[in-house]
Amino acid sequence: MGLSGSNVLEKEYRIHYYEVDAKGRVLIASLMRYFDDIATQQSRELGVGINYLKEHNVAWMLYQWDIKINKYPRYGETIKIRTAPYSFRKFYAYRWFDVLNKDGERLVTANSVWLFVDTDKRRPLKIPDVMYEAYQVTSDEPLEIGEIKELSSCDIEKKFQVRYSDIDTNSNVNNVVYVTWALEALPYDIILNYELRNLKVTYKQETTYGMIIRSQAQVIKSDDEVITRHSILSEEGKKLCLLEGRWIKHS
Repeated sequence: MGLSGSNVLEKEYRIHYYEVDAKGRVLIASLMRYFDDIATQQSRELGVGINYLKEHNVAWMLYQWDIKINKYPRYGETIKIRTAPYSFRKFYAYRWFDVLNKDGERLVTANSVWLFVDTDKRRPLKIPDVMYEAYQVTSDEPLEIGEIKELSSCDIEKKFQVRYSDIDTNSNVNNVVYVTWALEALPYDIILNYELRNLKVTYKQETTYGMIIRSQAQVIKSDDEVITRHSILSEEGKKLCLLEGRWIKHS
């Protein structure tokens, strides 16, 4: 997947006890934190990391995820994560991720879309030439990101308050936190008896410290799978994030 050459970064991660669920499988939130970490590391190594972005009053804001899990890594395993920027198109950057086990088996694949923004004006910016040069990007072909359907009804709602530990270096809620809010609203029997195999996320609005948010979920069951649809809203009802999960019965 992606482009070959020096723009592909590989890094090993050992899965710690605090990064797994009750069955010893790595949490989806843990995987997403690995993805954040390796992408941030690559940007720093290429000279366009957090310090560069802050100096120029710009940032990369995550817009979408499409994560497919073929097989869950487990506690104690060492995995290899590979990533590279795939293409740039106007304000948008597309980046892919792979997760491999020690035998080279591909366990997880993920496509992501990022928006380049002016942090002072809070609006998108055309990606500048320095980013094309740093990341060695020549393509403008987008990666495929699955569509998310809106909730047609709300089966469950939970409320959360944004904590200091939820905030990232852009002073907004970290992208992974929305996923934890969404999953916390699900019935425990789904978490216990099913495996999440595909997660799609679209971020709509920034969320800041102290806000009260509402996590709404709809559960659609069929014979062999469950589809869950999620909406993260402000207390006043402004849409902050949409998510969709596809779950299969745990074997």
